[in-house]
Amino acid sequence: MAVTSSAPISITDLVTEFGGSAPHSLTEYYRGGSLVPNTTANNSVPTSGAISLTDFFGASATSGTDDRTITIGSGNIGFFLAYGFSSAATGFDFGAISANTIGFSGFNVTIEAVYWTADKIFFRASSNPGNSGWTSMTVGSTTFNRTDATYVSGTNATWNWSSSNVIGTSGTQTVSWQE
Repeated sequence: MAVTSSAPISITDLVTEFGGSAPHSLTEYYRGGSLVPNTTANNSVPTSGAISLTDFFGASATSGTDDRTITIGSGNIGFFLAYGFSSAATGFDFGAISANTIGFSGFNVTIEAVYWTADKIFFRASSNPGNSGWTSMTVGSTTFNRTDATYVSGTNATWNWSSSNVIGTSGTQTVSWQE
């Protein structure tokens, strides 16, 4: 859920959202500690020093990670063979994905494609929410930062990074987006 976004607010609201051990104190709720994840939704929560209940308006225990499993398929995109997932909406239909939406605050999109081709990893969203709302995409154990991507906008949005094929050529692969 999330902590209330307006007064009144109490330590009980924090305990309900994040848990913790009695007796409770605000200092157990620093962002990036064991209870409050270091995510965009929690940016107003300090990591140390002075802390108050109002810092927690709208804060959330949600980890800020959205995981998907790709069943790896292959297809030709132009002159190049691609591996991963691409929906029919892209004009190239191969592979599959466990769920095709990402639902972060300010970044709610349908995943149209995640694939490797021609020494690049591509991520395409069905709409164009702008180049924000998420920080990175991890394929297997390799993380790609949004700010390092080549971003192309139009009616949809595409991000790509130079990379070897970290998706693979068959089987499944886990892909995660971080808020």
